[in-house]
Amino acid sequence: MRRATGRQAGPGTLERHLDALLDATPRASADVASLPDGLHGEALAALFESQLLSRELDYAARALRRRDVGYYTIGSAGHEGNAVLGRLTRPTDPAFLHYRSGALVLERGRYDASVDGVRDTLLGMVAGRAEPIAGGRHKVWGSRPLWVVPQTSTIASHLPKAVGTAIAIGRGKDLTIPRDSLVLCSFGDASANHSTAAGAFNLAAWTAHQKLPVPVLFVCEDNGLGISVPTPPRWIEARLRPQFGDAWFAADGCDLADAWRATRAAVDHCRRTRRPTFLHLSVVRLLGHAGSDVETTYRDADAIAADEARDPLLASARLLLEHGVRDAAGVRALWGAARARVAEAVDAVVDAEPLASRAEVMAPLAPLHADAVAAEATRADFEAARDKA
Repeated sequence: MRRATGRQAGPGTLERHLDALLDATPRASADVASLPDGLHGEALAALFESQLLSRELDYAARALRRRDVGYYTIGSAGHEGNAVLGRLTRPTDPAFLHYRSGALVLERGRYDASVDGVRDTLLGMVAGRAEPIAGGRHKVWGSRPLWVVPQTSTIASHLPKAVGTAIAIGRGKDLTIPRDSLVLCSFGDASANHSTAAGAFNLAAWTAHQKLPVPVLFVCEDNGLGISVPTPPRWIEARLRPQFGDAWFAADGCDLADAWRATRAAVDHCRRTRRPTFLHLSVVRLLGHAGSDVETTYRDADAIAADEARDPLLASARLLLEHGVRDAAGVRALWGAARARVAEAVDAVVDAEPLASRAEVMAPLAPLHADAVAAEATRADFEAARDKA
């Protein structure tokens, strides 16, 4: 076991690993396994682009904090395999997301050209007033056109809401989403231990036991750490696989091809059966828990290096090369374009009007109008309108 030295992975670490990969790997190989159904070459390249953009946003968050103009540094590095969920679910599937969902959100954003996920994410980091979902109060994954229900970093608080939404899909009379929609709910391995999560899993099982539809897809992105506390090996599977039975799916979340196969099967199962489904993705956490976290104080260098070797961006680049989707120059071009796009967006958002006072940060997003509330509560057709809803 090597003693940690205080180093922390950053753009230079990934660049060195990527350069070594591109210098050593041939453009294509006839010996590699074929890509799974639906994951054609350009889809793979698009997923890799979303992964790259997410990583560059993580690097930008650290740089903005150093300049004292950014206020949120929890990133998605190591979890970028969740991009497949952005591609394989629909933009009308309500999504309650883990705070490491950058690649997923960016990939889902391809469904709506009006959504600029790079800009919106950066506005959340710098407390920009123009941030569309929280007005700059937090870096929140949320989008009305993409049905991403806003969530902050509160541990597991979104799981009961996700289950309730899944139940409501089967009971609502005037839905604005398709009847076969599912609810996507992602979280980390440590969150699965929270009593709120346990209650949500129980509610989903209790409702499904009564033969009522509960189309919720639980996705555990398991990086083996809860901030500085390690999750026991195979704990998530031991704890939850017996409950979900044949609705349990698992994959290496650092491998886009493997994650695609399992995610596609899990999504199809949940949408078809209308029953709670569980997808377990094995991932890694890179760059520490947040910018303020010095993980070398509680992890040894060998463990950190092992995670860096599993970097999902390296695995995706390898897939592009092995399947002849891009050559080394093409991979470098994709990364260069992602870096340039994020840098351009950073230059724009640092000049955006920020929230300027404590009162502005604390002001409600939907101001309370007592007269309007009273009028709604006392209107003559209230009961009829509620029954219709």
